[in-house]
Amino acid sequence: MSKRFDEDNYKHWKDTFKFQSYNDETAEYKDVKLNMEDVMDRIDHYRKKYDEDDAFVRAVIDTHENVVKIMFTKDLAHLIESITIGGLAKVLQSLREGRGEMEIWSVARPADGNWFLVKGTFSKKELANMNLTKKVPEDKNPETKENPETGLKKKEETAVQKLKTNEVLGLENLPIKIKSKVREKMTQGWSPETPYPLFKEFYNKSQINSIFNDKIIIYKLKPTKEFFDSLVDNSPKISLQRGFCRSIFLAKADSDISNNHQKIVNHVLDKCDKKYKGKLGIYNRF
Repeated sequence: MSKRFDEDNYKHWKDTFKFQSYNDETAEYKDVKLNMEDVMDRIDHYRKKYDEDDAFVRAVIDTHENVVKIMFTKDLAHLIESITIGGLAKVLQSLREGRGEMEIWSVARPADGNWFLVKGTFSKKELANMNLTKKVPEDKNPETKENPETGLKKKEETAVQKLKTNEVLGLENLPIKIKSKVREKMTQGWSPETPYPLFKEFYNKSQINSIFNDKIIIYKLKPTKEFFDSLVDNSPKISLQRGFCRSIFLAKADSDISNNHQKIVNHVLDKCDKKYKGKLGIYNRF
């Protein structure tokens, strides 16, 4: 946001800088009254490349075409020349810099509409005879264009991380080829969701290649008697995940479950059905 009139920078600028115009008929310099609304509307353009004093002075020059000279007490401000000069102009600059306590800068305004900020006292004629080439610094905080592949890698990485806790949301941003492979594995009872620590020993582990990142780890439940015993003991401690529900659904069909186990399995599946409405990623029902 631009600095406003009652803030510290405005007071510093007002107390520090004097801007002058030149009357060709009277050969006199005259202080320029600034239109600060115009200056503050323009200053952010220069803040991208210059510090505050430089940005302010350049905004003044850009919005006040009659400014040809800037004066301020030495060491109270810092400006950067927008050109490189040499030859006699360089000698004159060195001689005129050393006079008094005031630092004086001149503004060259060629007919092509450009303007140049030159350190030292120079007449309009002297400036017109200089070989001036404008220098513009790089942005202070340049915007870096992200490589398209980097963007795709980040998107896939985010999706892979999300798969570990929510396979539905994770699938949304996976590349099409990888998404298809994960879904195929899901219909076979695998899940990219990380198993609950209580049951981790009861899972087989496999991998699916990603395109840009590390391999995707997938898990498949081993429906052993020991697992169902653990489920009976620990079911109140778990919060349901879609991949876990699918594992229980498939285990029920593929296992010889005791009556005691059947009761807890039915209870878990009833909760799963209410939460996911039967959409567990089985037989392509996603």
